[in-house]
Amino acid sequence: MFRSRLLWRLYAGYVSIISISTLIVGTLVSQQVTENGLNEIHRSLAVRTQFLAEIAKDSLQDHSLQDQSLQDHSQQNLNSSSLQQIVVRLGNNTESRLTVIANSGKVVADSKELPMNMDNHGQRPEIIDAKANVAATISRFSQTLQQQMMYRAQQVTANQITIGFVRVSLPLSTIDEKLKQLRVIVLFGASLAAAAALILGFYVAKRFSAPLIQMTEVAEAISQGDYDKRITVRHRDEIGQLATAFNRMAKNSEQRMAEITADHKRLAMVFSGMVEGVIGVDHHQKIIHVNQAAAKLLELSMTTCLNKPIWEQVRIQEITNALEQALETREVVKTQMRRPSETDDLVVNINAAILSNEAGEVTGAVIVLHDISELDRLERIRRDFVANASHELKTPITAIRGLAETILDDADMEVDVRHSFIEKINSQSLRLSQLVTDLMTLSRLESDQNAPNEQQVDLTEIVRSSTSNVKTVCDERQLTLTVQIDQKDKISIFGDMQALSQLTDNLIDNAIKYTPSGGTITVSLKNEENEVQLSVTDTGIGISHHYQQRVFERFYRVDKARSRELGGTGLGLSIVKNIAEQHGGSISIKSQQGSGSTFRVVFPI
Repeated sequence: MFRSRLLWRLYAGYVSIISISTLIVGTLVSQQVTENGLNEIHRSLAVRTQFLAEIAKDSLQDHSLQDQSLQDHSQQNLNSSSLQQIVVRLGNNTESRLTVIANSGKVVADSKELPMNMDNHGQRPEIIDAKANVAATISRFSQTLQQQMMYRAQQVTANQITIGFVRVSLPLSTIDEKLKQLRVIVLFGASLAAAAALILGFYVAKRFSAPLIQMTEVAEAISQGDYDKRITVRHRDEIGQLATAFNRMAKNSEQRMAEITADHKRLAMVFSGMVEGVIGVDHHQKIIHVNQAAAKLLELSMTTCLNKPIWEQVRIQEITNALEQALETREVVKTQMRRPSETDDLVVNINAAILSNEAGEVTGAVIVLHDISELDRLERIRRDFVANASHELKTPITAIRGLAETILDDADMEVDVRHSFIEKINSQSLRLSQLVTDLMTLSRLESDQNAPNEQQVDLTEIVRSSTSNVKTVCDERQLTLTVQIDQKDKISIFGDMQALSQLTDNLIDNAIKYTPSGGTITVSLKNEENEVQLSVTDTGIGISHHYQQRVFERFYRVDKARSRELGGTGLGLSIVKNIAEQHGGSISIKSQQGSGSTFRVVFPI
């Protein structure tokens, strides 16, 4: 489209110039040729008139002397007849009308008509001018020939005496035909010159437009990202210099675009590697960038959300309010949003700041989202731990102190009562000792200060030993304890025997505490392809889905009253989780309230 438009626009300019020039030059040449042709005709008429005067001079002289001489009329007629023949022959040869007129106006000879049939020409305009000795060319209608003619007449003198007149005339149609032929020749020549000029103009326009068209094609390719295109420089003129400068500019643009692309990729890698969510918007609040963290946090599509208003894609009031406030105040705005969930609350710190150019004009804004849900959860756990630890430690200490003060205050206390109080003090001290021991164990596991004493540990033997230790307790509480080991050979892993024994004991002890009389506890050990699974299943009270992820927190109890009644510290499952993770394993729970629970620990082989 552009190639044709540019080429034909240039060519149209050439055509216009050539056409106007041809028209002007053709008109001027035609006028000049016409003028020259008329002048040539006038000169020709003058020459012919002069020639005819020389021929007719003798006859006119004889005719003028007829009244003074002895010539008879027969001799005069003979002379006139002879002159008539000469005039007719000359008129035919020159394609003109020749007339010889006596001084009296009588026609002596004429190449187109017999003199006897012609009127007296003494009052013809050209004869009148000739009498006045005026050499003039006159165009008028010929009564004899009945057509427009051009006449030229002059005197014929002898001894400075006018003896007659001669006249030469041409039909105007003949003159017009000759002029027309001249104009045709001029027009044909001008047409040939114009055609040659148009062909040359097309070549020049094409040659001139070709580099410009190529520049446009290269510019279009560069605008679409193809920076390998270059312009072929054929000449060292101004256009060639422009093409060279354009190629240099394209090369520089390619280098700069490569740098920008590299910087963009590095920036994109930085953004994608950030744990914080980043959203960039323009001054119309349309999303221009979003990294993976933000897309995941806000459940956005990284492709479909671009170039769309943020308030349309992110329907979170805190974010849109922070953005609008930052754009309005041009200051960094910090706020926080909190959304409750089935497990832990979603807590996000929001920071919004404007983006501006060198002139200080706002070009957009950036929003940074920092998900602190885990930090918030850990802080809550820390607060709960401090509160629970204080409470758990304070309870036995308070009991011991109260019992001891009672014994000290009552010196006359009966021996049985005193003994009962001492047993309670001993029980509370044992509970306190167990609590301190569990806290120290948990602290050691979480700090990773001491690596597990790894050795080949027979889990089959540990399971059998742990179930054997609680057999009496299960019988007393009327619980059915079942052990399922899927093979006779031992199942072993590398690990700390003492820690693995504590893990198994805690799982079984937890199942016993929360399974009512008549229930069933099943301990199973399976050796899968790449892992070992230890599962403890009970038919106890079960755990609601809302609390299942919290049972591994320190001091967390689903049924606090029942746990304290049974002597639990609230640290057993937390210790189990840490031991499993320390051995490269994991623990999961599958439970339904009122239907029991299954705790499954998976160890890699």
